[in-house]
Amino acid sequence: MTELGVVDNEATEKYLRIASISIALYDYIITLPAEWRFYKSQTSLFRLRLACILFILIRYGSITVMVLSNYGVFSTGFTLETCKHYYMISPIFKVIQTMISQVILGVRTFNIARRNRRVGIALVVLYFVSVSLEWFTNMFNRIPVVVHGNCTPGNSGKVLSAWFYYTVAMFYDLVALIVSTVYLLRYNPLSSKLEQLVRVLIYDGIGYFVVLTGSNIFNIVLYHTSNIQTQAAGASIGFAVIWIMSQRILIHLRGVWSPFSAHPQIPH
Repeated sequence: MTELGVVDNEATEKYLRIASISIALYDYIITLPAEWRFYKSQTSLFRLRLACILFILIRYGSITVMVLSNYGVFSTGFTLETCKHYYMISPIFKVIQTMISQVILGVRTFNIARRNRRVGIALVVLYFVSVSLEWFTNMFNRIPVVVHGNCTPGNSGKVLSAWFYYTVAMFYDLVALIVSTVYLLRYNPLSSKLEQLVRVLIYDGIGYFVVLTGSNIFNIVLYHTSNIQTQAAGASIGFAVIWIMSQRILIHLRGVWSPFSAHPQIPH
């Protein structure tokens, strides 16, 4: 009996990847002014603020992982031997991108919690546990897959496989969302502007979680239902979504935080 998958041919995978590249390119162009404002607000090129450093890392780290991943798919010159030297590069940068994104979410949550020491310790522990599981599950039982000269990483694990990586990522995002939302709901805004700020932060957190969770669930479905040649079809969409949502958190924080940076109720 023929196995029916969500993505059952190479052409569909390439369409998904072209769509993700187009969306990411469009977002890169429209956020260039925001990038310039980040650089302009720094006191010195040698003393960049944490938000600016994270913005650079997520922006250009995401570009790197998308280029490396899609090069392997759209290339036609790989053999099984050459693919063995390349296929693990994309999964490695995939985890690095997720690590940067989770740092952004963790820093946001820590600041919203008014830099509470216990929250900070809990977030650090959760971060390192999540990262350790993500590295292991994303690398476990990876095999090179060559189809018509391209090179992609497949996963042949039956127990701990790459799809579990997305489950770990969703759990980290959920915990960060719950903690930040609880603290935001505790705020007692003294003005309509502060109330608007709290509302924006809540919606940002929920939006981030919903979009990333949707992308992660899509990838989990692909790993469970597609054949080994098309398991990674949704990876590029995931890269684009993490990139766009993570940098938008930083852009929005910079935009709404600055007018209130000196306010005693607002952590900074």
